[in-house]
Amino acid sequence: MTNNSSKRTTIIDIASHLGISHTTVSRALNGSPKVKETTRRKIVEAAHQLGYVPNQNARGLNQGRTYTIGLFFTDLQNGTSGLFLTSIILNIREQLPENYVLSINSINDHDRLSFFDGVVVVSQSVKDEEFINNLVQMKIPVVVLNRKTQIQPVYNYWLDNYSAAREMTTHALQAGHRNVALIRGSLDYASTQERSQGYFAAIQEWDAAHPTKLFAHPPIEGEYTAKGGCRAMEELLARPNFPDYVFIENDDMAIGALRAINTHPNLKHPVSVSGFDDMDIATYTSPSLTTVHSPITEMTALGIATLKHLLTNDELDDDIPFKKCFKMPIIYRESLRK
Repeated sequence: MTNNSSKRTTIIDIASHLGISHTTVSRALNGSPKVKETTRRKIVEAAHQLGYVPNQNARGLNQGRTYTIGLFFTDLQNGTSGLFLTSIILNIREQLPENYVLSINSINDHDRLSFFDGVVVVSQSVKDEEFINNLVQMKIPVVVLNRKTQIQPVYNYWLDNYSAAREMTTHALQAGHRNVALIRGSLDYASTQERSQGYFAAIQEWDAAHPTKLFAHPPIEGEYTAKGGCRAMEELLARPNFPDYVFIENDDMAIGALRAINTHPNLKHPVSVSGFDDMDIATYTSPSLTTVHSPITEMTALGIATLKHLLTNDELDDDIPFKKCFKMPIIYRESLRK
């Protein structure tokens, strides 16, 4: 019995139906000798029952390729790193045939999803789940970057913001800071929530293990901009008990905060700061900025490699994971004393 639904059946659907890996399904359908004959027969039979047609034929004969990749951001105006865009453009140029073009969009602009051969979603918010689910239901090849999604099945690669924030804050406390503050970004973004949670976890763990408690100021919004970071730091420095360490949730805000510190007429004690993302300019601030490195280049390279396989229906390599969380190392510089 074939599947008469207008939705395309993919190798992920077949794998889910049989309870096996998508890699095994891909190998079997591409004639790989690595798959046992009995397994191959089961996969071929399931593919026939589900109405599977190889991707290049289905799209080429039924509707034609548009050779257009959709790149969707949660918000094109705020909280989006330019490195994501640059890295994705370079990887598409390097990994996909030259006749592919890139269409850059906000998730709010999704009237023509069926136009795209494949989609990359750079997700910042849980509000994006409905959009991602629509892509999955439409059987459009999709890779989700930056945030862990609960939508299944979808290839998904994200950053470990929580662990990096926790490690950075713990280091600051071990270095002797006892009066601390947080300048955070937009609460609509998952990265803000994860980084804030890591910061507070480190403080709670320190308080539980040490008799002398910390003084932690209430969080201040910095809007993910240098202007917002400068304003937030000026507000902190105006307090009689201003902090000796400020955890700042991105480098833009940290650069603004450093300006507020450097232009203050009479600081009673030094203030350490740390950023997040490791922008190129972080090396050249005064002092140079201690920050967390975001492996965006590595993550986007994997994302485009995965999308390439989904578009061509090639055999998926063993080194292409279905899910992956990227660790974020701390880059120690001058703005945070060791």
